[in-house]
Amino acid sequence: MLTMTNEKKEFNLEVLRRSPFFASFSEKQLILISEIATNIYVQADTIIFRQGENSAAMYLILHGKVKIVWEDEDGEKIHSTVLKEHQVFGENAVLSTGLCRDQATAVTDSELLVIDRESIMEIVRKLNPEEVVEFFSAWSEQIHAVNRSEFERILAQRILASQMEVEKQRALTEMVASLAHEINTPLGVINTAVNIMARELASPKEVTLQRAADIAESLELMQRNVERAHKLVQDFKKISVSQLIDEKELFDISEAVEENVNLMLVSLKRSQIGVNYVNRLSFEHKNWMGYRGVLSQILINLLTNAERHAYPNGTGGYVDVTIELADDKHYRLTVQDYGRGIPAENQPHIFEPFFTTARSNGGTGLGLAIVHNLVTKVLKGEIFLRAGLIKGTSFQVVFPRVLPE
Repeated sequence: MLTMTNEKKEFNLEVLRRSPFFASFSEKQLILISEIATNIYVQADTIIFRQGENSAAMYLILHGKVKIVWEDEDGEKIHSTVLKEHQVFGENAVLSTGLCRDQATAVTDSELLVIDRESIMEIVRKLNPEEVVEFFSAWSEQIHAVNRSEFERILAQRILASQMEVEKQRALTEMVASLAHEINTPLGVINTAVNIMARELASPKEVTLQRAADIAESLELMQRNVERAHKLVQDFKKISVSQLIDEKELFDISEAVEENVNLMLVSLKRSQIGVNYVNRLSFEHKNWMGYRGVLSQILINLLTNAERHAYPNGTGGYVDVTIELADDKHYRLTVQDYGRGIPAENQPHIFEPFFTTARSNGGTGLGLAIVHNLVTKVLKGEIFLRAGLIKGTSFQVVFPRVLPE
């Protein structure tokens, strides 16, 4: 719902001064804009304009938040962003007769300052030719700056998205290599047991208690190691398929965490790292309608981060992984190591894309950025770095038990 009001003049002029878009406008131009602009109030979830509509107005956010979504011709979302106070949107529509390329929706109850095309023409009629040139020069300069900034931001997000996909595939590749190495152990044991049985059964002999015991032991070894290899393959199959198909499914979240821990242990053992898994969920809280692949990516990246940064160069150590309820409506996944810790000066930057202190050792600076993106964007949760620990680092991921649609 949109509600009009006549509040303006000096209040609006001050708001214009605080907006980066109007930074290069003269005092006279700002006064003229403030005199013709109107205020509107919109309730949360109100669509201000849709893609394909003929909008001839721009909006300055006085209070609240507005989400802008760009879609392609097939209705596929290309990009979205949330704008806050003092930011503008729809600025291209004022000087263009084309249809809107995006959709604007109020995220919260919001107050907007509206400047439409007719109002701009009214301003132009009050200016002399030289002032008209200055006015449109300032307007086009700001539109160019906004478009350039938006393009750079979209480009950065696209680069990050592609790098995230590369990191996902790299994690799976490393897991495959570690899995192949790990499966060699049970296969070797099975091969030894088969040779023992073949030798014992190669020629007819009297079946003594000792021979029977040897054959029984060989069969037991074979069974145990076949089950071990089968579980490794099945766990990997679940994780790898979930990485490729990001669909909601109902599954035991505590079991999924354990599967990921067990598979990661295959590669972590080479760095002499052990993992202590603690499941504090009761039976009625285990089932989660969520994204198995996203949960897997988060856990893999946090454990890989501990391997690279907490215990570098194979120094070895322990990591605690805990799944529990944060409260009645949220899960909490904690990954805590007891290694080198994170220097205080680096802590504000750890979730920034491409920030790393281990680039020389193959670090890309994307591990924690990927985790932050998945937690906040997909799971609609939060991730916290616990500061002030005597030793090591603790990450806590808190996310809803019921994901919003």
